[in-house]
Amino acid sequence: MNAFISMIKERRSVREYTNKKIEREILEEIIDCARLAPSSRNMQPWNFLVVTHEETLLKISEFAALGSPFIKNAAACIAVCGTIDAKRHVEDCCLAAENIMLAAKSFGIGSCYVAAMGKDVDGARKLLEIPDDQEIVCFITLGYFEKNPPPPAKKRLKDVIRWEKY
Repeated sequence: MNAFISMIKERRSVREYTNKKIEREILEEIIDCARLAPSSRNMQPWNFLVVTHEETLLKISEFAALGSPFIKNAAACIAVCGTIDAKRHVEDCCLAAENIMLAAKSFGIGSCYVAAMGKDVDGARKLLEIPDDQEIVCFITLGYFEKNPPPPAKKRLKDVIRWEKY
């Protein structure tokens, strides 16, 4: 099987991390992969805020609306933000987020998508000084991990694929 396909099939949402730090160069490479994601009309409406300070990670994890206490144990947390006046900023930022998770996996780094849309993220917005023209689409935690979590139950291919017509 193709190595990239295998990587996609082995990627999991990781919520338990070791205390090993991620080198800045690796974080920059991961974000570089995110910025290369496709976007509607090539608008590239995204901005990526990388948080690595333990104190700030702890404060982000305390925001109840996110429901993600594991953020405090991550080596990094990336706030994926989209320019609000860009028509498809949410979809575009989600494409970039997927690139972040796949690039992280290629470095042996675990990740977890934390949805922010529709949640009260004002506390995080203020803490991180995110401007009003930016919407926090999601947070992605990153960290090295000891073991890949077991695969969650997924629908079978034959239950989700259609050919020619629904």
